[in-house]
Amino acid sequence: MERLAEVHMDRISIIEQIRSSEKLFSLPQVLSETLKEVGKENFSADSLARIILKDPSLTSRVLRVANSAFYQRLAKTTTINQAVAVLGVTTVKCLALSSSIFQPEKIAEESGVDPKAFFAYVLSVAAASEKIAKTIGAKAPEEAFIAGLLHDVGVLFFLHHFPNEYHRIIDKRVKARTLMQAEVEVFGIDHCEVGSHLAKVWRLPDYIVRSIAEHHVLKNVNENNVIENIVRLAVFLASDRFSGYEMGPQERMMNIRKLRTQLSLSKNQIDDISYSLLSGAINTANYLGIDIGDTQEILMKANEEIWKSFLTIENLFKERQELSKKLLEEERAKGAIESQNTAIATLSHYLNNAVMAIYGRSQLMRRLIKKGDTDKLLEQLPNDLEMIDKSVQKIVAVLEEMKEISPIDQLKFNDMSAALNIDDRIEKRLQKIHQESAQTHLNIGKPAQETITS
Repeated sequence: MERLAEVHMDRISIIEQIRSSEKLFSLPQVLSETLKEVGKENFSADSLARIILKDPSLTSRVLRVANSAFYQRLAKTTTINQAVAVLGVTTVKCLALSSSIFQPEKIAEESGVDPKAFFAYVLSVAAASEKIAKTIGAKAPEEAFIAGLLHDVGVLFFLHHFPNEYHRIIDKRVKARTLMQAEVEVFGIDHCEVGSHLAKVWRLPDYIVRSIAEHHVLKNVNENNVIENIVRLAVFLASDRFSGYEMGPQERMMNIRKLRTQLSLSKNQIDDISYSLLSGAINTANYLGIDIGDTQEILMKANEEIWKSFLTIENLFKERQELSKKLLEEERAKGAIESQNTAIATLSHYLNNAVMAIYGRSQLMRRLIKKGDTDKLLEQLPNDLEMIDKSVQKIVAVLEEMKEISPIDQLKFNDMSAALNIDDRIEKRLQKIHQESAQTHLNIGKPAQETITS
């Protein structure tokens, strides 16, 4: 098998190799002729049909696709000329490419990647792209299908030419969070950029080049890039399982939500597309003649993935519960501290007022004593004593209130409303102290016998 092991693994060297080599995938003669033919100015469907007929395998594949449910024609297509007319030049060209490169032998055993798993993922993306295009009423859903079919051709390039190096990525021997980061770490370039350069060499349409280059990133997400957005959404829905590098479920769902909004798809439509992925991949594999394993094997793998997804969701739910509990406790403790601080500030204000009132009265009394104005002193004494009594009562009420809010661990003030009610609480305490004080004065003024009997 052809290798590019002698090439230095850096971005510039790999790009130069792609641009200069005509044997990147050991393309057969028929495909080489096909690519050259459609690049001619005087190209015709008849001349293309004559080239395709030289390869029985390619002929069979083109006819199967032309007669598939994808194109929903009333009359059966029986000739390659008809098939070219039905499919269009771009589709025929890309089918010819896929027939040559989507072969198990293109994925070296040393790469550590299962060819069936890889092709199953690629066909899932192609099938999802077709389904999305039809759902949104795209004019040419086959364009989305082809773009989805070729979106990971860059990975295939690495698997074919640098299998040992790619095995390091699959075995997670490279420190990276994503597949693209791991590829850049090893090769200096990721599969998206490699694939886009391959598409340019093969003279594929710009929308396919862009779809390959941007299928993992959410840049240029706008209404003018419909095909690119379709392929992006299909990639997030299908989810890469062959490499072991999976996007986190939360980030993945956020990306899906953004793209479905851009494409005006409802949640129910997204669910319907997701449910069709497995059957779509199987049907696509059948009419393209690509081996992705028997149905039972595929269903078993699908069940494994469903179970993994269930466990992931269950773990996320548990983590959310623990996080919510922790945040609630932290918020409650924070609220208690803030409330207590507010309460203490209010109480300090009461204390300050009471102390300043006592101090003010004492200063006036000292001034009168210093002047020797005993008459004025005696005249004001009842009012001064009344003011001092009220201030002392406030201090007593504040001290009693502070005893209640001091133990922070009891969290008696776990919300701001309790702290803001300090005024009412102090007022009630003052009323109680005043009543008790009045009762004491009343008892002092009664005769001894009356006081005893009462």
